[in-house]
Amino acid sequence: MEEFDDNYFSDSDLNSLVNRFERMIEDGSSAYYEVDDLESLLDHFMMHQRLELAFKVVETAHAQHPANRQLTIKEAELLSLSDKHNEALTLLGEVEVFEHFNPDFHMTKASILSQCGKYEKAIRCLHQALECSVAEPDVIYMNLAIEHQNLEQYKEATDFLLEALKINPNNEDAIYELAYCFELTKNYEEAISTFKRVIDKTPYNGHAWFNLGAAYQALGEFEKALTAFDYVILIDEAFHAAYFNKANVLVRLERHADAIELYKKALAFDILDSLIYFYIGDCYDHIGDFKNALVHFEKSLKKDETMAEAWIGASSALDELKRELEALEYAKKALQLDPENGDYHCFLAGLQMKYDLLIESAESFEKAIANGYLHEDLWEDYTQLSLSMKNYDLARSVLDRGLTEYPSNHLLGLYECIVQYQKGEEEVAFEKLVELLIQEPELIEEFVMYYPKAVESKDIQFLIHSLNQK
Repeated sequence: MEEFDDNYFSDSDLNSLVNRFERMIEDGSSAYYEVDDLESLLDHFMMHQRLELAFKVVETAHAQHPANRQLTIKEAELLSLSDKHNEALTLLGEVEVFEHFNPDFHMTKASILSQCGKYEKAIRCLHQALECSVAEPDVIYMNLAIEHQNLEQYKEATDFLLEALKINPNNEDAIYELAYCFELTKNYEEAISTFKRVIDKTPYNGHAWFNLGAAYQALGEFEKALTAFDYVILIDEAFHAAYFNKANVLVRLERHADAIELYKKALAFDILDSLIYFYIGDCYDHIGDFKNALVHFEKSLKKDETMAEAWIGASSALDELKRELEALEYAKKALQLDPENGDYHCFLAGLQMKYDLLIESAESFEKAIANGYLHEDLWEDYTQLSLSMKNYDLARSVLDRGLTEYPSNHLLGLYECIVQYQKGEEEVAFEKLVELLIQEPELIEEFVMYYPKAVESKDIQFLIHSLNQK
């Protein structure tokens, strides 16, 4: 289907035409309209979703130009916009024999079929449109690409998008649809070669440079990505996404101070403010400037108080600033917004453990596990908590689960030895301890910290002495 075109007339001519038609409807009067005028009115009202007035235009068309088949095609578009797809297809069927060589007919029918989920039939219609059309075949290639995307046939979609770009290398929609296909298929090498070819033809194509940078970014070639984003900014200083993506790359390179400057420039465009403030706060957090981190997390929350990750970021900054009660409050607020986030439960557990809220910490660790957070740090921290509480039954339960997930984790193995010693299973514990300390001798300090009675054991004293000799 062709895009609605509000530019057929100048703005003043179109406004005059629209006002004239609206007055006629309000007054209940009548006036004659040329076919082109009615098409323009239909395009305008459909584009602005004023469908009631669009149907009034159709009534006028029926009265004044009942045999005009181009207006019939426009009426089918309107019916389709009103979710009357079957009526629209029936109406097109009435004129199909006469409009077989009209590309608009086939494109309109393809669009309606696509909305019905009949993508293969839509593709056949678009190929018929291509056979009829001598103008703007890139638009038809674009539509073909989208239908193949609907069928998850990304190779075919890519081929048609490349055909569209051969005709019009500056077709922004084709460039971004190409990037979408490459993203879905993770074919970033082809993305790079493709966008380089586009740039060779149109070296000042900022959108091609941007997507080249995004492809390099996805492959982890960050320096090349930075160069591409720099070219985008040189071509178009108002290209918001280039500042944002370049800042993201700088973060990956751990150049947080430079990233902050870029994020601040991106703020000037008033787009994604809450997210950008959050990223700035995160950068300040990484460089240890917790006051500025908190300021920017708070700014993020003023823009969007439902951003759970900003509450967590602020909680972390408050913790670093020794504002313990507020840190707990903010972490709990994040969990109110995202109660199934295991990462946040684990974060809260860490705070509670740090603030000697040991029972609450254990409850939070269990909630983290229940919500799928099963990383190594959880099992290590939770076991440390259990040992600090001298709750060796809990420690054994945690270790059984943790070692099932991470059987080669030496720290968890060491904690298992401690539990075994506390439970009187000294022989098994000693064998395990020897095996672990041969591999990681430095673990002896952790062992003694959680099991200070170890220094009373002659076997362990001999083991420590042997390790020191090495």
